[in-house]
Amino acid sequence: MGTDTVTVIRNEGTDDQESFAVEGHIQSKAGFFDVDTPIFEGDVILVPDPRRSEGTERRFAAEVKLNNFGPAEMRHVKVVWGASPAPRVAPVRRLTFESLHPAVQRAAGDLFADGHYETAVSEAFKSVEVRVRKAVAVDKSGAALMGDAFRSDGSVLDVASHEGRSGEDEREGFLHIFRGAMIGIRNPGAHELFKPGDPQQALEYLGFASLLHRRVDVAEARKP
Repeated sequence: MGTDTVTVIRNEGTDDQESFAVEGHIQSKAGFFDVDTPIFEGDVILVPDPRRSEGTERRFAAEVKLNNFGPAEMRHVKVVWGASPAPRVAPVRRLTFESLHPAVQRAAGDLFADGHYETAVSEAFKSVEVRVRKAVAVDKSGAALMGDAFRSDGSVLDVASHEGRSGEDEREGFLHIFRGAMIGIRNPGAHELFKPGDPQQALEYLGFASLLHRRVDVAEARKP
């Protein structure tokens, strides 16, 4: 039985995609490879197909069986072909500045566009603090302000989107999230948070600030 050179593709369609060529005995329902071949369930295998213009046919590794017993010449990896599952496509494939909360865009837009990433993050979280202070009319700042604003009973700003115990857990959780943002991000200064000049990390922090603003949206909508 002869062998064919096939291409194994792992993590197809992701940033971690990798491919490599191996030799294998390819049959209609299965393929057989050397016992040390790094092939696993979920891999895509491109096998030679003289009928197609691109010269290959896609096979999907639905089941991989390792036979590592007996004489060395009998040891092998058996790959059973199966139907390839429908590709999983994320509804949102990347975070963009334009998708952030308008308050973050106003506070950090020009700074981010000009490459002042650390200052952009600082201003974004400052905008959260200023907005909360105005909403509760309390002359406090930082974690103390958030403690007064997001009480676990929801009596001031109620960020819960559920009722009952789930709502109580939500309020307590976001109380700690808002306080933590002030302690761990707003107070130390953005220049200490990440590698200077890193737009991707800055955008991720801005996404966090955006989430906080959207929770304030929820709270303000619930106010009588």
